[in-house]
Amino acid sequence: MNEQSITSLIQELSEQLVQNWPLYSFVTSNPLSGLEDLHFEEAISNIRDHISINGYPSASVFKQAWKRNQIKPELIEEHLLQKDITLTAGESLERMKVLEAQHSNERILDEIDRHLIKWLAVFMDQGSTEWSMPDRQQGFYRAWRNIAYLDVSLPNRGQISMLPETPVATLQHLLKEYNTDAWKCIFKHHLLALPGWTGYIAYRSGNENDWQNVSPVSLIDYLAVRLSICFLFQKDMMPDDEVRDDQLLKEEDNLKAAWLKAMEHTYQEQLFEKVSSQHLNGQSQHNQSPDAQLVFCIDTRSERIRRAVEQAGPYQTFGYAGFFGIPMDYKHPEKNITNKSCPPILESAFVATETTTTESKEKLERFNFYNNLKKTLQRFRFTLKNNVPASFGYVESAGLFYGTALLFKTLAPDLVHRFFERISAHTGHPEWFSDVSLSYKSPENSVAEPNLSTAEKAEIAQSAFSAMGWQEFAPLVVWAGHGSDTANNPFGSSLDCGACAGNKGRHNARVMAQICNDPGVRKLLAEEHGIHIPDGTWFLAAEHNTTTNAIELFDQQVPEHVRAQITDLKKNLSTAQDYANMEQFNMISADPQDVKREAGRRAADWAETRPEWGLAGNASFIIGPREMTSNLNLEARSFLHSYNWRKDTDGEQLAGILQGPMVVTQWINNHYYFSTVDNDHFGGGSKVTQNVTGKYGVVQGNGGDLRPGLPQESLQVDDFQLQHFPLRLTVLVHAPKEWVESILREHRNSLGNLVEHEWIYLTVIDPKAGNTISYIGQEKQEVAAKDEVTVPG
Repeated sequence: MNEQSITSLIQELSEQLVQNWPLYSFVTSNPLSGLEDLHFEEAISNIRDHISINGYPSASVFKQAWKRNQIKPELIEEHLLQKDITLTAGESLERMKVLEAQHSNERILDEIDRHLIKWLAVFMDQGSTEWSMPDRQQGFYRAWRNIAYLDVSLPNRGQISMLPETPVATLQHLLKEYNTDAWKCIFKHHLLALPGWTGYIAYRSGNENDWQNVSPVSLIDYLAVRLSICFLFQKDMMPDDEVRDDQLLKEEDNLKAAWLKAMEHTYQEQLFEKVSSQHLNGQSQHNQSPDAQLVFCIDTRSERIRRAVEQAGPYQTFGYAGFFGIPMDYKHPEKNITNKSCPPILESAFVATETTTTESKEKLERFNFYNNLKKTLQRFRFTLKNNVPASFGYVESAGLFYGTALLFKTLAPDLVHRFFERISAHTGHPEWFSDVSLSYKSPENSVAEPNLSTAEKAEIAQSAFSAMGWQEFAPLVVWAGHGSDTANNPFGSSLDCGACAGNKGRHNARVMAQICNDPGVRKLLAEEHGIHIPDGTWFLAAEHNTTTNAIELFDQQVPEHVRAQITDLKKNLSTAQDYANMEQFNMISADPQDVKREAGRRAADWAETRPEWGLAGNASFIIGPREMTSNLNLEARSFLHSYNWRKDTDGEQLAGILQGPMVVTQWINNHYYFSTVDNDHFGGGSKVTQNVTGKYGVVQGNGGDLRPGLPQESLQVDDFQLQHFPLRLTVLVHAPKEWVESILREHRNSLGNLVEHEWIYLTVIDPKAGNTISYIGQEKQEVAAKDEVTVPG
């Protein structure tokens, strides 16, 4: 096989790998995303040919759901009959337990895995040690070949020098005895042997990042090193045929697939019943204009805070993907790095940088002084801690200080948190004295191009207002991004904004507020798009802290005429924080101050394994006006995107929502699903036994595959009880049914596959047909025909 054929084959197989993002920018994604052209059940069977996975919830999970009335027995038996299974619900559950005992899905690393992991970890290290592997700039295979002969644990080391110098030539040399039909099987097996590591390599090689320049690595490198180690150990490259009983596995899958659908349809019936109690007329829910309007991310955690805000005062809330329609990167002045701040499926077109006015020069100088001092001290501490000659003296001299610090962090975490908050308040934050400048990215992603024109900014604002079906403007409009506040949490970025690539959404909110306050933008919005913003309306950026439910307003640079309104809003947002916290922490009857302290403790306690639940429990995505959900407690399980079909005359806005935010929510949903049903293969394991490797990932214990998913503590209350019950996403759209069907036909190979192959359930409330709820694309389901619910209005 020639070089081009090898490259093409590996590229084809790489599309079945899920990119495993680094911890500092953790992004959820569907672990089986490369198989979405197959039916959900077929995809699970397909991947099991290479990895022994669990693709469905266990019998114990279904039993928990049954006890909680989350599965109707009659639906179980109905779905069992659709698969020609005549067992009762109870009989099928007992049979499921018996079948589960017939096999094990435990992951066992062999000697090839262990050796390869050792080399991958040292090669891709991102600064966790002072001494790095030599020759990393030459690429993984060449660097390994140059030094591996010194590894006394490798057999036949003398043959390493006889291996070809390039990775492609090495693959050709090692596989010359195999026919070309076997190459694909060999490559796929070895790529999926360590999907966490190969997923991270796929991310590294496919995304712009500084570390890829320092230590370039590719899947070809990976395969060349792995197969070379197999060669040294005299292992056959071709995988062994696993002995398993496919008939029993098929029976188990059929039982579990039926139970899963019953659990999903039970949830849907409950959701539809709630929505049917609402009055839908496409008009504003307010009899009078609201004092303020707040735009939150579609994140499930926003559902809770939106209810609380609307309860606390005369406010109106909207839902919009948390990057606010701005495909940008953000350059951090503190860290001097640039992070993606938009969904992973989008290319960043812009870069946002901090700009400081002359009036803020003194604040900027103070910020820079303390920031540079902090960096110097951190670097000095790192050198002393990690440099072998200096580490012994460092530990001896600093032991008392660190012991005292650990004691305070353990016994009084909230006190330590407040101490550092005071220091931070003195040094300041860029949000307090800077503006953000949005520019085009240069082709090389190194130097920013000229700023956007007024017309281009107006297009960004128009897209947002049109997608949400905006009808009127309050005197104060808040763009509220979100982020989490946690301590000692490797998975902290998984709690930040997924629409901002696992980063905080505050910077997108600041850019959007600045755009909307631009007089030139407002003029164009009125003249060209018919969007009239009153002269007295002011746009403000904010950030919702999803751990404490505090909403920080960036109001340091606002005009005097809105100061009084902001003061009132802050007071009511504090009340909303109390409402949300009492519900989130199940402390309904507690004193609000006690609840605030508990929220602060969770954010500051370095020993807290579960500062918040994140998106655990997510199950549905609702696209429509707030009237569909405004009086409902959806238990923070629903993504909410504002949409008014009457303002979307051609369905273009709806198509954008289905292709963008809906796909991202499906990724999130599948990520939680697979992390729950098989945490060993798709999750992060237990935080108790985790170790961070190379600053970019975690492993269990002292090695193993790079963990690609969520830890057990983000999914389970304890070893036996789940917080997240794995359900496929139910999408509920308030729009004409023919619009949705037309969009699916137009995007059959992407959106159509998700619906037809049952990766999601798509349902529609058709305002042109009496607001009747019906399923789309799954007419073969008999259950669907019975589940139609009419919504008044």
